[in-house]
Amino acid sequence: MRKIFAKSVWPKRIIIFLLSYLCVLSFAGILYLQESGYIAGRYFGRNLSAVAIFAITAWLLNRFFTMQDKRLKVVSSIGGVLLGLVIVYGSYCHFVNDIFRSAGENILQVFMILGISALTTPLIAELFLWLNKIQVWYLKKCPENPVELTKKKRVRFFCLSWLILFLAYIPLFLAEWPGNFIYDGIYQLRNVIYNAHSTHHPLAHTLLMGMFYNWGRSIGDASTGFQFYTLLQMLVLSASFAYFLLYVYKKRAPKCVWIGILLWYALHPIHALFAITSTKDVLCAAFLLFFIVFILRYFVDRESFHWYSYAGMIASGAGAILYRNNVMYAIVLFAIAVFVLLKGLKAKLKAVSVILAVILLSHTINEVMIHCTDATEPDTYRETLSVPLQGLARVASYRRDELPQELYDEICIYIQEADIPNYNPYISDAVKNNANEVALKTNTLNFFKLWAKVGLRFPDEYVESFLTNTLGYYYPLASGVYISTEIALYHTLIGDGEEIEKRGLEGPIKDLYSHFFWKKEYESTPILGFSFRCMLYVWILVLFLFWSIWKKNTGFLMPGILLFAYILTCFAGPTVMLRYIFCVVTATPVLIYLMMSSGNRDTED
Repeated sequence: MRKIFAKSVWPKRIIIFLLSYLCVLSFAGILYLQESGYIAGRYFGRNLSAVAIFAITAWLLNRFFTMQDKRLKVVSSIGGVLLGLVIVYGSYCHFVNDIFRSAGENILQVFMILGISALTTPLIAELFLWLNKIQVWYLKKCPENPVELTKKKRVRFFCLSWLILFLAYIPLFLAEWPGNFIYDGIYQLRNVIYNAHSTHHPLAHTLLMGMFYNWGRSIGDASTGFQFYTLLQMLVLSASFAYFLLYVYKKRAPKCVWIGILLWYALHPIHALFAITSTKDVLCAAFLLFFIVFILRYFVDRESFHWYSYAGMIASGAGAILYRNNVMYAIVLFAIAVFVLLKGLKAKLKAVSVILAVILLSHTINEVMIHCTDATEPDTYRETLSVPLQGLARVASYRRDELPQELYDEICIYIQEADIPNYNPYISDAVKNNANEVALKTNTLNFFKLWAKVGLRFPDEYVESFLTNTLGYYYPLASGVYISTEIALYHTLIGDGEEIEKRGLEGPIKDLYSHFFWKKEYESTPILGFSFRCMLYVWILVLFLFWSIWKKNTGFLMPGILLFAYILTCFAGPTVMLRYIFCVVTATPVLIYLMMSSGNRDTED
């Protein structure tokens, strides 16, 4: 390619023109898939935005072709094509619910991916170069020979940050007193009321809520008791934020950097809302953020840990597992990655031993809780197998006429036949909630044989089932109930025992948040509304991984690999919800800080 361009600029100009025009046609094709269809596609061609996309793409491609960093080009191209793939296939999933409509359309999709990638590839390259410039600015602002901070200064900074963050969440706490009782809290407190515990939800979270709830009942007011659960959760979450701020402060980052992080945690409503919400995901996110900071100290800074640092690392990792079951799988995958990436057998064994201690501690604590509460094992098979169940339901629902009767009858052994017409491409609850747990448990091997037989006949439906069910994690161009997941101020009644009564203070804070969340106005708020979408944080994580590969920095990869492993476990879940990846949301400032503060590759215009 370089030899061709060296002879004449015209081949490059022609390629840039064709790719830019293909990019415009690709966006027109995506608009065509929407409800307005053909009219939207035609109108886009006459719209000034089409000219703008063409001009921007051409300008970016011209800059991309002149870049000298081959590694940057390769990494950006892979990331750009990946983004192009999810935009095109995500559009077909969302607007058509069918990717493999015809061979001709599949060929068209390839050209659309190429067209979108013509824009996304140079955009990623420009983003990375821009981050390089921020790194230069960051290094200039850092003192050359910083004076080591005294213990008194570190403690004072941590306590002050912790206090500011905690106080930032108090107004919403008072407005929604004694907290935002929502999600699975109703089922967990029923377990407490009937003393019939289950490991379906993390037992540590159930017992923690139950302790404050029962204390409240003992003094005649369950709500008063429950407020202390909310306050404790606010304290732990704000402490994890303050701990990361302390890490940034100790690195002598420019003042505007740690102040920006402080304001993000204090003022963005997503943190205040989750801080008062009774869901296991909040404490999981707090402990995982503690754990990630320890990972930075261990793998990036290569600190010499004392026993108490190891203890903190192990305890925080165990806490994350205890408050969300799938963190266990993420940490196991993380341990494998650590063993592969670290150099030196001694370093590998030492690091993996610490991670194994995390797993062992969490398992031991969980077993003790199970023994003390006589907790029963839940119906886990239909939860674990929600993805294959969703695929089978899609085939039975959409391809019934082509499905042999014997295979359909076998599907109905595991899935209620009455639930098949209720198949929802975005959420598996309608299918897996009533799935035959006994049949799945006793005939697991036969179930997978059935799943494989049906999949060999209809592989396209399996692919579409998975991509649609996880759409909210990766698709950037549209929103919807299951793509940008609702988050609101709720008050769920337990239905048994003494209720938790919401007696929040009336006033402007309550009015503002009620309007913002209860009426879902945040969804239509420019820029801020976009920050409530799961895909934003998933893509920041993916770009961070590509950036770390470009920088050839194994240490930076470590926190990214842990979070990415966690995201993979979420892809096996029944649907997409923001609370599932709240730990990724809280860790996003860590990823951004690493990208803007580190790296030693030469900058390039």
